[in-house]
Amino acid sequence: MSRPTETAPAPDATTPGDAPPDDASAVQAATSDDGAAPGEAPPPLAFPRLRAWAATVPWRTVGALASLLLFAVVLYVLHGLVEEVKLDDVKKAIAATPWSTLGVALAATAASYVALTGYDWFGILHIKRRDVGYPVAALASFTGYALSYTIGFQLVVAGAVRYRIYAGAGLGAAEVAAITAISALTLWLGIFFTLAIGLVTEAPDVSRLDGLPVSVNMAIGIAILAALAFYLLWISRRERAVTIEGYRLALPGVKSTGAQIVIGLVDLLGASFALWVLLPADAVIAFPTFAALFVVAMTLGMLSHAPGGAGVIEATVLIALPNLPADAVLASLLLWRVVYYLIPFTLALGLLGGSEFARRKGYFHRAGVMLAAVMRPVAPIVLGAAVFLGGIVLLISGALPAETDRLHVLRGFVPLPFVEASHLLASVVGVVLLVVARGLLRRLDGAYRIAQLLLAAGLVFSLVKGVDVEEAIVLGVVLALLTVNRRAFYRRASLWDQDLAPAWLAAVAIVLCGSVWLGFFAYRNVEYSNDLWWDFAYRGDAPRFLRASLAAGVAALAIGLHALLHRHSAPKASADAASGRVAEIVARSPRADANLAFLGDKRFLFSEAGDAFIMYQVQGRSWVAMGDPIGPADKVSELLWAFRELADQHGGWPVFYQASVARLPTYLDLGLSLLKLGEEARVELSKFTLEGKAGYEWRYVDRKASKEGLEVAIVPREQAAALLPELRRVSDVWMASKKVGEKGFSLGFWSESYLRHFDMAIVRHEGRIVAFANMWYGANKEEATVDLMRYLPDAPKGVMDALFVRLMLRAKADGYRWFNLGMAPLSGLVDHPLGPTWNRVGAFLFRYGDNFYNFEGLRTYKSKFSPVWEPRYLACPGGWVLPQILLDVTALIGGAPKRADEAMRAALLAEPKESAA
Repeated sequence: MSRPTETAPAPDATTPGDAPPDDASAVQAATSDDGAAPGEAPPPLAFPRLRAWAATVPWRTVGALASLLLFAVVLYVLHGLVEEVKLDDVKKAIAATPWSTLGVALAATAASYVALTGYDWFGILHIKRRDVGYPVAALASFTGYALSYTIGFQLVVAGAVRYRIYAGAGLGAAEVAAITAISALTLWLGIFFTLAIGLVTEAPDVSRLDGLPVSVNMAIGIAILAALAFYLLWISRRERAVTIEGYRLALPGVKSTGAQIVIGLVDLLGASFALWVLLPADAVIAFPTFAALFVVAMTLGMLSHAPGGAGVIEATVLIALPNLPADAVLASLLLWRVVYYLIPFTLALGLLGGSEFARRKGYFHRAGVMLAAVMRPVAPIVLGAAVFLGGIVLLISGALPAETDRLHVLRGFVPLPFVEASHLLASVVGVVLLVVARGLLRRLDGAYRIAQLLLAAGLVFSLVKGVDVEEAIVLGVVLALLTVNRRAFYRRASLWDQDLAPAWLAAVAIVLCGSVWLGFFAYRNVEYSNDLWWDFAYRGDAPRFLRASLAAGVAALAIGLHALLHRHSAPKASADAASGRVAEIVARSPRADANLAFLGDKRFLFSEAGDAFIMYQVQGRSWVAMGDPIGPADKVSELLWAFRELADQHGGWPVFYQASVARLPTYLDLGLSLLKLGEEARVELSKFTLEGKAGYEWRYVDRKASKEGLEVAIVPREQAAALLPELRRVSDVWMASKKVGEKGFSLGFWSESYLRHFDMAIVRHEGRIVAFANMWYGANKEEATVDLMRYLPDAPKGVMDALFVRLMLRAKADGYRWFNLGMAPLSGLVDHPLGPTWNRVGAFLFRYGDNFYNFEGLRTYKSKFSPVWEPRYLACPGGWVLPQILLDVTALIGGAPKRADEAMRAALLAEPKESAA
């Protein structure tokens, strides 16, 4: 919390709280919108109209629609390809596959995943962090890829898992991002090289598959090889680098790039060989040709964003192998998915849980507590994915026929209406689970409760609709894991108010369309008619599928319409209705700095109940909140998450300036890094006295002020309004003598509409006002302090010391507990060789930075009052964005205060309430 005492003078010195004498214009130049460095001309903008148009395009929505369109085309093609396929034939083909063939496929899968671990290990070597070790890289790579390959949403799942593991090993966000970029480069180099080799060496066979002339396929392969050769030549000339969000990442050299190509080649060859060996025995296709085909299928699968490329890979392989029986090829693809996706997925879950258990095994005493503590850091990711898969299971189960033997057992004790209703409701539950999974990823307590009810209902429906014991066991396990991880889902927010991303809606639509297609495929021999909708029987699988699909589709449509009509429904940072609410909340706050809300240079984000707010301002991409939320403690978590989401919706970085120690756990839960800004000084008034030896210095100051004729009085705000013209003259003279501009955001600036809210502390000498300060009070007499302090250069020496002493005595007499002296910047930072870089730099500036700012003098001055020191932090994203955030905060505080427009000022600065004093 910034305090006005930052402008309090050190004895016989200039005001220690004055802004550092750095040039505000230089700061503004450094943070200008054109991105040019200070003193440099902004870079020319190429195609400004095109860039302006591109900035208005909702690319996420366009990408989601493109994925849906690609999946729809693939589904249409796949339906035509398997029109004559029977489900029983697929089952027979799977049963006929030799165990030895499965063993070879498993070995090839293992080779592929070992190569995948090389992606991350190569990235670690490239950033020169060999100390992390290959086991950590292998764990992060394998678990991240295994989970994201199966679930989809690779950026969310793989990124979160990888960061969780690497952060525990001591890597920062920038280093993790560099590893991710190198891994992606390795993957694409392997894809292009594998495709080119297949096109060149097997051009005639590839031509029979894609219908293009041999010369064209060979030309494409040669062009890709030439592009790779040009890339190798380009990086061999000198060191090359790319810039990602301001972070410069050097590209690997020629030898390293060659190693990348080999790693990617081994990965893709292993994955493609695992499928090739599972193809029917009568498949006559060379492995290099099939590898080129497989690369195309995998690429299309990634572009579709479907979980595991479902449907896309199947359609591509079926098109490329038209001479093979479709049922046998589908059987091979299903087995390959079990071998390459499901088995590694299960193993990855076990490794991830084991990793968390190994970290925390010394802290658990009981099995339930142990499981909850182990799972909590990854519970939102793992359980969100598990619930999403549970929804898929229910939808697929609803599309396939029930087992005849189980239905015969069921007929004896479950009435037909219960069977029909359970089948229909199970599919609806499956659709809703797909949506609830996103809420679990966001740690919503509402999502937790609804997921529990849905999983329990799905478990019952699975048993009643067809005695699907396996399905019920899966849902039961997920429900048990969810129940023991209750503490991981603590954010109080409505599930249905969440802003569903277009990509998530597209994934729900893809899963639903896939299950519907699967049902029509399973019942392809049924003659469809209107009467079929009203056919109710124990063996009426097809009619039940139609009714369940319709119900699921209606549920999905309703959810989608609700999401589209309620986008960005989070609390808005508007001041239109804030005039009364701000004053009421501030009046109830024990924090004196809550009065910064009246300054008029901030926006506000209110809690859902309207009894708490965050005050903030936007500078560049930084959404900077001033201190902790103001309001009841139980609303803090809700507001902090809402603010983080609001910043994320606008592509900004959430920043909390002068965050307190009490809220640090929540800031860490938000995924933010912490930088210590300094320490805040608070004087315990019960111990402040002018008596005895402890009060000798302040007794001297008080007596000297009386001898020199200094009179200190607190003028109520109703009477202080008449003094504003004279106070303005004092302020103007003070500003001219200091040769600095007004500051803002974290401390007050001259504004009559702002100062009308407060009592004024006035210092008179020989009848004229020589100094003043506006008073801040906290509710329940928790603390008092001053904000804007100005004095005349010819005022008697020690005038501000006298003002502080008299104000502390007055606050003590009025029953206040603390007097806040504000923050001493960079104070309390530990200068240790093994400490963070920020601490070491800050400690150096604190000790030797007198030419820029009187850091040490300010700390010494405030220490004379024997205060209690409390740390204050900057909570913000770390990594390569940190320098820009620091510049944004500096520009926000050090630049001229931003004036609110008349409408916002009228709303925020309405007639003030009764003084809290």
